[in-house]
Amino acid sequence: MILSGNEIRKQLELGRIEIDPFEPKHVNPVSVDLTLGKGVAVYTNAVEIPPIGRNGEDGRYFRPTDHVLDVKREPVVSRFVIPDSGWVLRPGIGYLAHTAERVKTDFYVPILDGKSSIGRLFIKVHETAGFGDPGFNGQYTLEISTIHTMRVYAGMRICQMRFHTIEGEVTPYEGNYTGENAQGPVASKCFRQFK
Repeated sequence: MILSGNEIRKQLELGRIEIDPFEPKHVNPVSVDLTLGKGVAVYTNAVEIPPIGRNGEDGRYFRPTDHVLDVKREPVVSRFVIPDSGWVLRPGIGYLAHTAERVKTDFYVPILDGKSSIGRLFIKVHETAGFGDPGFNGQYTLEISTIHTMRVYAGMRICQMRFHTIEGEVTPYEGNYTGENAQGPVASKCFRQFK
């Protein structure tokens, strides 16, 4: 079962869902819109990045490389802040971004999806990681890619979250993405399964 917008509001008032900051006008009939945070990261070896200051730090001049990332090794990332002038997404590059909002619930399963208006621009906000665990407490990392070169802005509505009810007892979340690993754009922790 999916919570209605009115039920999301009720559960926020009861403290069973936390969204911070929360914007009441972002509640939809069965979801709530979340906005793009200011942080963006790219896998350093997978992207050719021009020297800082030469072309600005808005992603315009990034180029993909042929470097092979290895899931057994911790990836190295370069981090940037989206300027007021926006960030340019380029085809062939994967961007790690994040929601501005911190979301927590112990009582529901949060599911993240792109907004239809974002999808119609051929921007994907997640590759496979649209599912949240009950008990997760943090900003959601977005795995953004695009077909067309596109400029996006921090603070824009980029995705929506719906909440599903749970049947049965839930084990508290103890995954790879807690504490500091639940803030800003977080790189893959896949390498940990090989240790």
